[in-house]
Amino acid sequence: MNKHIRWILQEWKQQKKFILIMVILTVVSALVSIAYPYMFKIIIDKLKDITDNVGKYPEPMKEVYRILWLLGAIGLGQLIAGIYPAFRAWVNYRFEFELRTRYFRYISEKDARFFTKFRTGDLVTRLTNDITDFPKIAWFLCSGIFRAFNSLISIIFMLIVMFQLNLHLTIYSLIPLPLMLIVFYFVMKSLQERYANNQRAISKINDQLEMSFSAIHIIKAFACEEKYNRFFDTSLEHRRQTEIKLIQLNATIMLLWEYISYFAQIAVIIFGGMMAVKGTITIGTFMAFYTYLGMMIYPLLDLPQLFLSGKQAFVNMDRLEEIREYPTSLDRFIGEVSPGDELNSIELAEINFQYDASPIFKDVNLKIDPHKRTLLLGGVGTGKTTLIEIITGMLMPDSGNVNINGIALQQLKRQDYLQMLGYVPQEPLLFSGSIKENIHFAAENATENDYKAAILTAQMTNEIDQMDEGDKTDLQERGTNVSGGQKQRLTIARALIRRPKYLIFDDITASLDAQNEMKLWEAMNEYYPDTGALVVSHRISTIQYADMIIFIKEDGNVISGTHNILLDQDAEYRSFVSEIEDYHKRN
Repeated sequence: MNKHIRWILQEWKQQKKFILIMVILTVVSALVSIAYPYMFKIIIDKLKDITDNVGKYPEPMKEVYRILWLLGAIGLGQLIAGIYPAFRAWVNYRFEFELRTRYFRYISEKDARFFTKFRTGDLVTRLTNDITDFPKIAWFLCSGIFRAFNSLISIIFMLIVMFQLNLHLTIYSLIPLPLMLIVFYFVMKSLQERYANNQRAISKINDQLEMSFSAIHIIKAFACEEKYNRFFDTSLEHRRQTEIKLIQLNATIMLLWEYISYFAQIAVIIFGGMMAVKGTITIGTFMAFYTYLGMMIYPLLDLPQLFLSGKQAFVNMDRLEEIREYPTSLDRFIGEVSPGDELNSIELAEINFQYDASPIFKDVNLKIDPHKRTLLLGGVGTGKTTLIEIITGMLMPDSGNVNINGIALQQLKRQDYLQMLGYVPQEPLLFSGSIKENIHFAAENATENDYKAAILTAQMTNEIDQMDEGDKTDLQERGTNVSGGQKQRLTIARALIRRPKYLIFDDITASLDAQNEMKLWEAMNEYYPDTGALVVSHRISTIQYADMIIFIKEDGNVISGTHNILLDQDAEYRSFVSEIEDYHKRN
């Protein structure tokens, strides 16, 4: 079975109750719609027969009332079937909600490698534009398929009635059908290619929008508004061209089909009119035939439209599945072992890791004491953040083990392990909401004492008190209404409020001056004396707060020891420290 058909059936299985209702409503709607022309045929022929043969009907009004009652019943059926389009639209939205929720969950479960491959704007496009509206996935799963199903049933029922009315006239009306199939065959591949190009162009536009708004301060600082506008104009023009090509092809297809259908109507008018004049068929039959053929035009367009919109929806399905199927090392977290109440040891054993074809670590062996403060040093691009992500489980090594309390990380309950850690990223990230809500994000049930200790240690108490609304002050997106140092200290408070067993600071001193850093470590000694830390820093003064040093060398080897031992034993470390000291002296 085709993979896209399997995917659709899987989605239908999750909504089987609503799909069953859709099938029933579709059949009822089709039956009701084709009943009208046939009833009008009966009425016209019956009225003509009553007029021509008065003696045959002693009580002609009874016949008329019988017909009117039948029309009323069909009208009631049409009223019931009238809910069909609205229900169909509602099911579209249901699919949209379910798909977006599920694939967002898939994204949230991916590791750091995933986010180096898929850009933010591209992911936003896949979760919005690829799912919503015509002819995207949610529309296709319900409206696209069931409109075609409705059309197919209507055409079958109409053909059955038309064959019963007149065989020859029906054959004349079907002559254009092979032409429609030929057109579909030749344009199918071209339409799919143009649609895929258009979706990629939309992703690129969203990428540029996201970059523009995230980096607006840099753009303005370098007075590059006009230059960036040109970049955006180029991308926008590319999208406009792909959109125009897609619209042109769609319009051409629909125009051809419409004219082919009109040829069938012309054939019915010519041949059917001659038959009616000759008396071969009745006037009612001719009118019913012409009405059915007019009704058949749009269903005939809906059937090939199913394949055309399906080709476009399949592109969107593949883009969603690319997200789900992208391998994540976090799948290896399969264990149900608790790490215990205390964090006593972290050990890296024979760790190997690389991004694509670029090796980062090779056969790394390292023991970290979580009760101590360890400083992680290394040149730019040596893998400091990667090492942190391996320790936290955001990345899993290609081979080797991270052992926590002597247990391999993948055998642990991931949530239990992460509850022991407090993580402060290199780039401070805050959410929309109040200051207090941002800090409580890491521990919703934290006490007021936990909260006060966290902001006091992060050196934010006085600054929060000076704000007009205190800790109820709303932060703008990404915290743009506070300074860089304040953002960093708020993320520190967020990590501290959960009273973690071990803190991981990824280059936080870049946004802290020496005085605030000193106060931070003094407060840590007072309020979190038993909490160890792993700190990435490029500030040489941070060494005084560290018990141990981990140094990542240029070749990917990792060494550890006290500052004095490493100075004595490793030339590369001495050179690295010397370069940092020289830099600080010059600046």
